[in-house]
Amino acid sequence: MSDALALESLGTRARRFAFPLPDALLALLYAAAAAVDFLPPDRVAAIPPALLQAREGLVFALVVEGGFLLMQGMLVDIATSLRKRPAVWLIALIMAGLLLATAGPTAAVAKLAWDRGLLVFLPLLISLAERGYLLWSMPGRTPIQKIAARALVSNRLVTAVLLVAAMIAGRIHHGYEIAGLWPFLAAGAVYFAIAAYDDLRVRGKRFAAKPRVLFRYDALDIKDLRPL
Repeated sequence: MSDALALESLGTRARRFAFPLPDALLALLYAAAAAVDFLPPDRVAAIPPALLQAREGLVFALVVEGGFLLMQGMLVDIATSLRKRPAVWLIALIMAGLLLATAGPTAAVAKLAWDRGLLVFLPLLISLAERGYLLWSMPGRTPIQKIAARALVSNRLVTAVLLVAAMIAGRIHHGYEIAGLWPFLAAGAVYFAIAAYDDLRVRGKRFAAKPRVLFRYDALDIKDLRPL
């Protein structure tokens, strides 16, 4: 029995560290991409052109993340308030309503993706479908899992606002003349690093005992699980 419990505990710890891993890897990738602007010219010349061009793709991915954050917040707010799984047609209707409610940022992202071709636009549609799946999966989760989901998206929203404010302040301080992609890539590194830490945090015992947001401002009222 003790061996079984030990294996279960090990599996729980492994899952806790596995979930934040994608965001942690993205943070490292964005940090490495930002560092390119500070390399000597001879080092930059040795980097394959395809990798240098990929940095623009990382900036676009960050734009997509930011463009869908408001919709993601509204989606999590609704999904964590559902007591049972809605019908598929209702999920489609809710998603359509959220897209209309956030038409400004989502339309801008969709247009950027469309301009980049089907290879970029189709994954964007798949991403929207995956987000819609949250309406199906969330009602069956425990209250603390729902609070954790609300905390994660609330902290992402606040992190994004703080980073945008910092970038605007930086551009004003430098006379609106910051060359290169590094400010956007560095912002991406910070954003995903905070997201990875937060994902690890909300899966711990301390959060379960006393749920709270990472920053002082609670954008979503994370403990509000009142049914719709």
